[in-house]
Amino acid sequence: MKKVKVLLTSVCIFSVISCQFKEAKPTKSPSETVASSGSFVNEPNALLGEARQMTFVGPKSGEGYFSPDGKKMIFQSEREPGNPFYQMYILDLVKGTTTRVSPGLGKTTCGWIHPSMKKVLYSSTHLDPETKKKTQDEYDNRKKAVKARYSWSFDENYDIFSSDLQGKNVVRLTKEKGYDAEGSYSPDGQWIAFASNRAGYTDKLEGEDKKLFEQDSSYMMDIYIMKADGTQVKRLTTSKGYDGGPFFSADGKKITWRRFAPNGSTAEIYTMNVDGTDQKEITRLKSMSWAPYFHPSGDYIIFGSSVLGYSNFELFIVDAQGKHAPVRVTFDDGFDGLPVFTPDGGSLSWTHRNEKGESQILIAKWDDTLARKLLGLPAQDPAAGALSPEVKVEDVKKWVYYLSSENLQGRGTGTPEEKVYTEKLAQLFKSWGLVGAGPQGSFFQTFEFTSGVGLGPNNLLEVVGSYKKKYDVSKDFEPVSFSKAGTFREAPVVFVGYGIKAPASDKESEYNSYKGLDVKGKWVIALKDLPSDIKPQRRQYLNLYSRLQHKVTVAKNEGAVGIIFVNGPESGLPEKFGNIKFEGSLSESNLAVLRMSTAAAAELLKYAKQDLSDLQKKLDKGDMLEGIVIPSAYIKAQVDLQFKKSQGTNVVAKLPVKGATASIMIGAHGDHLGHGQFGSSLAKSSDIARPHVGADDNASGVAGVMEMAHYYSQLVKTAPGQVQKNLYFGVWSGEELGNLGSSHFTKEVSKHNITAYINMDMIGRFKDRVFVQGLGSGDHWAPLTEEVGVRAALPMIAQEDPYLPTDSLAFYMAGVPTINFFTGSHAEYHSPKDTADLINYEGVVRVLAGVKTYADLLSDSKIPMVKYVKVASAQNKLEGRTFRVYLGTIPDYSQEGVKGVRITGASKDSPAEQAGLKEKDIITEFDGIKIENLYDYVYTLQSVKPNKETMMKILRDGKVIEVKITPKLKE
Repeated sequence: MKKVKVLLTSVCIFSVISCQFKEAKPTKSPSETVASSGSFVNEPNALLGEARQMTFVGPKSGEGYFSPDGKKMIFQSEREPGNPFYQMYILDLVKGTTTRVSPGLGKTTCGWIHPSMKKVLYSSTHLDPETKKKTQDEYDNRKKAVKARYSWSFDENYDIFSSDLQGKNVVRLTKEKGYDAEGSYSPDGQWIAFASNRAGYTDKLEGEDKKLFEQDSSYMMDIYIMKADGTQVKRLTTSKGYDGGPFFSADGKKITWRRFAPNGSTAEIYTMNVDGTDQKEITRLKSMSWAPYFHPSGDYIIFGSSVLGYSNFELFIVDAQGKHAPVRVTFDDGFDGLPVFTPDGGSLSWTHRNEKGESQILIAKWDDTLARKLLGLPAQDPAAGALSPEVKVEDVKKWVYYLSSENLQGRGTGTPEEKVYTEKLAQLFKSWGLVGAGPQGSFFQTFEFTSGVGLGPNNLLEVVGSYKKKYDVSKDFEPVSFSKAGTFREAPVVFVGYGIKAPASDKESEYNSYKGLDVKGKWVIALKDLPSDIKPQRRQYLNLYSRLQHKVTVAKNEGAVGIIFVNGPESGLPEKFGNIKFEGSLSESNLAVLRMSTAAAAELLKYAKQDLSDLQKKLDKGDMLEGIVIPSAYIKAQVDLQFKKSQGTNVVAKLPVKGATASIMIGAHGDHLGHGQFGSSLAKSSDIARPHVGADDNASGVAGVMEMAHYYSQLVKTAPGQVQKNLYFGVWSGEELGNLGSSHFTKEVSKHNITAYINMDMIGRFKDRVFVQGLGSGDHWAPLTEEVGVRAALPMIAQEDPYLPTDSLAFYMAGVPTINFFTGSHAEYHSPKDTADLINYEGVVRVLAGVKTYADLLSDSKIPMVKYVKVASAQNKLEGRTFRVYLGTIPDYSQEGVKGVRITGASKDSPAEQAGLKEKDIITEFDGIKIENLYDYVYTLQSVKPNKETMMKILRDGKVIEVKITPKLKE
């Protein structure tokens, strides 16, 4: 951003309209008339939107302040017949009516509405016996052809008064001689902060102080605080010069004000605690900066400044700590000052004065998220701000920016950051009147999972025989997380190229790195990935068989005792050791799995008179090479892995409806990939290890859940008859690791009697349609979708298949009809580039209109609107979307410590269903291959012959059962 430095010179002050401003005075020394430079961000921005004028009556109106509910504004205006001075008025922002609350006589300024909404305060001179004379003098002065330069009146007869909202029951709160004004109530209504120069009349002034006060009574202006009834007055500031315009922060802990230099040439923004301690200078613009006001969050302050010249006062924002350069807000000619935020922080009001000297109050929408970005501040905690029960773009934006901020470090399952954001969600659920739906009425439901792996102290890799070499752990080699732990005795070594074994298909020939090799009882060394210089179609096919876990299964089935992976000199992949990554656990596998540095592997092959670079170049062209046995070399190893167990946290809440026996649920997953260590990162090398903030995936979905919960919590209060079912809301953990959180919840879903589930996963990139998926899961989704399309005017593409790679699958497998909302994939998917600035927030609101319409239709009757339907899967996640054959088995992705593959059911009319496979069956053998884990099963499935009956062994209720099954060729 561009920063500007401006040199200010002393110039004449033009007419300004507020008690919040005083004129600057020329200094004695010419050298003092040039202020020091101050820097600020001066680039155009869109912080303000849809600006409009609020006041129109009289030549001058300004200094408007909102009531705590945002429905009224108190302001001063020159509009009272027979009185040229400001009087105080209340504008009803709902009805549009205006009522005077000040007496109508004398001068009045600086109003504020009490938090109780029953009284106001203002400063007035109406008790001054010279009121009539001063009024006539003002009229006479205004008739003169040559008008005197304007300056604010620090009339010693100004006192602070309170009255009711109709201007009755007036109570005088200050009686001391001097100017008492610029008052505001504390948020709890117990205190008033105000400015006063009373010390100039009560203290014995001498010398320069006496002289300056006689020249300008604002010289002794300081900040005071008193109880709302005028008692317990306490002076907070004592510096020489004008301290004025105090306002409380929304939490009542801080006061911001402006402090003039003793000579009145400049003013800066300050903050302090409400007891006067910790007084801190926030701005250093060396100009006239004044009328500061806290954003409701307390994170930043808005103020007016003459840093661009006295003829062009503009608004600026600055962080509340003063660490960053102020940012310019307004860019129009004329005076812009006296800014104030609405209580929800969603709009900004201020006073604008044109070249004719006319001033009126304006209001515009305020972009808090952009303000934070420009100031380098973190996203606002939605729980700390005001959220509307109506679904609004501003609220969705708050949620997405908060959840996808780098402070939450990618929301990895089981991380400290997960605890932070889940507590915020629960806090808001509770504040809206929802109750916990977890164990013992808690909002939290936890589950244990394996989250990481580390190296134990006893890892070893050594070559013995004629060739001897001892390798250093985390430098030359490292175990892989799915390696078998333990000691592995000396065994021969064979280089097997890429270690791929791919059967022939109707379009592709066989690829077999093990052809003609006997690796039983031996170690194999294999290159990672797959040949790089082959045709795209060939590479796509071999890619199915190139995953590390798949290569491990192949090596195991070939009888190897261990496999060592190497990047190779031609791969371009960086060597990474010392930070072992959890990539899943194959704890029941019998194979040692290691990584070795390219340099170490090249040296080992050199002993066999082979060049690793030449070998890889040939292999990359698709050539098949014979395996290479390293002569008189034997590898022995020891693998010591220490697995870390962590706890994931779901947030589950219930909105109970009186008399309801059935329920519906709306949910989305909150977890993401952390820094890429959770799930499958697609980050490019330059982005590796950066936070994968997951704005679309799935901060957008969580925003949807929270918006729906807030909306329905209010609807149940205002129109309870419209909702006939209990509403559950869930934010799931562990989706990126395999639907762990939702699967844990659905183990006991029957006790909640959830008759339908709506899921949202990636709803932030709406363009011209939204996918509504899983309609085949229920008998009545299609007609409901037709109705939703009409009511919500939402362009939708309906998809039948309920077997989706998201949390809706867990509910479907538990017998609950489900639908999932999804706006489509994009290039930033599963990378750090999935950021909040790329979200279509208006599009999210449109999608939520569809979600709400579905929920309305599902919940406006006590009886279930959709019944569960078991259907065949068009594409199965476990068996892959490009596999040749399928069985129709649905895996239990939450399984751990299971030897084999446990399933949660079988697709309708699938080979698995026809073979009689049931929920909780554990597959232990398939087509003569022992199945110890998921990867063994996938490998076998890829190589099995279609349409030929084969045998499968399953473990059911502790007993081994053999079943006949016929894999089918995919269409």
